[in-house]
Amino acid sequence: MAFKGINVNSIARISLPNWLRICHHVRRCTHSDPYSEIVRNNSDVIMNSRLNKGLAFTLRERQLLGVHGLMPCNFRSMEEVVEVAKNNFMSRKDPLGQYTYLMSLRSLHERIFYRFISENAELALPIMYTPTVGSVVNLFSMVYRMGMGMYVTLYDRGHIIDVLKNWRVQSVRGICVTDGERILGLGDMAANGMGIVLGKLFLYTALGGVPPQILLPITLDVGTNNQLLLDDPHYVGARVKRIRGAEYDDFVEEFMQAAVTCFGDDTFIHFEDFATPNAYKFLRKYQYKYSYFNDDIQGTAATGLAGFLAAERLLKCQLEDQVFLFVGAGSAAIGIANLLCKELISRGVSKEEAPKNIYVLEQHGLLTTESQGLNEETCRYAKQMEPIKDLAMAVEKLKPAILLAATGTRGLINEQVLRLMAEYNERPVIFALSNPTSNAECTAEQAFEHTEGRVIFSSGSPFPPVVINGKRHITGQANNCLVFPGIALGALSMRARHLPHQVFLNVARVVANYTSDEDLDSGNLYPPIREVNDLSFQVALNVAKFLEENDLSNLHPKPKDLCTFLHSYLYRLTYGPSLPETWEYPDLENSAEKC
Repeated sequence: MAFKGINVNSIARISLPNWLRICHHVRRCTHSDPYSEIVRNNSDVIMNSRLNKGLAFTLRERQLLGVHGLMPCNFRSMEEVVEVAKNNFMSRKDPLGQYTYLMSLRSLHERIFYRFISENAELALPIMYTPTVGSVVNLFSMVYRMGMGMYVTLYDRGHIIDVLKNWRVQSVRGICVTDGERILGLGDMAANGMGIVLGKLFLYTALGGVPPQILLPITLDVGTNNQLLLDDPHYVGARVKRIRGAEYDDFVEEFMQAAVTCFGDDTFIHFEDFATPNAYKFLRKYQYKYSYFNDDIQGTAATGLAGFLAAERLLKCQLEDQVFLFVGAGSAAIGIANLLCKELISRGVSKEEAPKNIYVLEQHGLLTTESQGLNEETCRYAKQMEPIKDLAMAVEKLKPAILLAATGTRGLINEQVLRLMAEYNERPVIFALSNPTSNAECTAEQAFEHTEGRVIFSSGSPFPPVVINGKRHITGQANNCLVFPGIALGALSMRARHLPHQVFLNVARVVANYTSDEDLDSGNLYPPIREVNDLSFQVALNVAKFLEENDLSNLHPKPKDLCTFLHSYLYRLTYGPSLPETWEYPDLENSAEKC
């Protein structure tokens, strides 16, 4: 007789013999079944991305956790699992395919994901960061999946704190946030900007060792002026024009207050890819009020200055004696120029003299005292001279030793400019910083070819080696990933109250000094990407020391040994035991009976 699907309303019509048979069946299933009283673990929790070990679960763990049989009986070490992940990654030839594979890996095996990136930085960085992240941002509405971060929209005004409280983890210590208005060289990508903050936080962990469970990616969706997104039927963000002015400022202020109310006064808040005017406005407003960091200004500045300091070592020419030409007046170029001025002032150059040999060329020409639209950040670089509209003319007139471009304009540093730089300098120093690769002001091949191989060239995105006259030239990568993971690790571990400018001067010096003489001799101003994990730790240690020595840390008690403390803070890239520790107790049951 079948007992499934019994209608409660028909119980009264069941005969007594059948009712007894039903009761016997239920009693046998619930009381006589020896497995009915076993406490089962929640396999969904055990197999979630953070805790899942896959085939690395030992047989004992599988049995005691109640997941035995949910996977093949074979066992793989973590090293073997990482090797399988690498083979899967390499089998996909399309960068977007490699990105989606790694994101799937993260959703299943978080620790394997981070270990793979950490151990294969040269392979993974171009996929998880620049240049592929540019394609990811463009297509983000198509690749979006749940659990990728938080969206705080303009419709949440007055309730932002309620939104943040919905995050599944309350132990957040660090936030990376964007409003998506100036993503790489792509412009206004609005809600699609989530792709860039995810990439930043992935590298916090993979390169800097910051525990991922304390990190929160956030996009402030305040609308977009990108008509392509507004017309895209698949776009995931708010389909309205961007809010501006006081309405926008008040929204960001509410977000900042809500963040520290939810997660603590010393929550590390990283602003990413805000439009230049807003980026500087918020830097001035929040730098000494919060544990605040703007990577586009401060991280890029430390990276750029590190390259200048390394060039100084290589050329044996003091920075204070060089002429600099910056192309672009955005947050990247002006941020580097500002930090360069602080470095010169630290050497005894007066505040008034520091900008003397620093020239800035923007889209309307060289900044002069007659230029329109000068602001607080650019006016110090305006010169009293005749206007120059063209980059080649500027190089010919100023004869700079160091040319740095951060414009997002492909091909801006053309053959004529390169040949002029080579004419006026035995070893011209050129930085083409724009990302992704498609927006680079010049390629490595062009730089070496048109300077007879004499250029010292650095780029924002990776370029393959170039062979000129039988000599192989390696391109230095002036990538912020050399600095921001270490800055974050130092600030987070020490619970920094705020980060003054001196922090970034120190970081630039650490990176410059880390570059080996061998790398410098090859024309590479930056450490190789394969060494970025150790470099990040050295950067973090320097930041931590500065915060401790200058009473800018909320960490109490102070660590006896900062190096040991930092190592203990790091995210483990190995599997630990999945079972709680057990220990022996006296035989209390029998003891009680004897009493």
